[in-house]
Amino acid sequence: MLKCKTCGTVFPGIYVQESSTAAERKAAVHGDPLHTCSRGHMNEYVQDDYMDWS
Repeated sequence: MLKCKTCGTVFPGIYVQESSTAAERKAAVHGDPLHTCSRGHMNEYVQDDYMDWS
């Protein structure tokens, strides 16, 4: 999950399975750092911005 840096809306980011390797997780997070929330705000995210709500 990600939280919009502009308006604070929480929206789905990238889903990485719990059984994935560290390399797979790193590749998923670093593949495309730009994400857009439902209100149209585009922000760049780093790995520390992702929330684990499992």
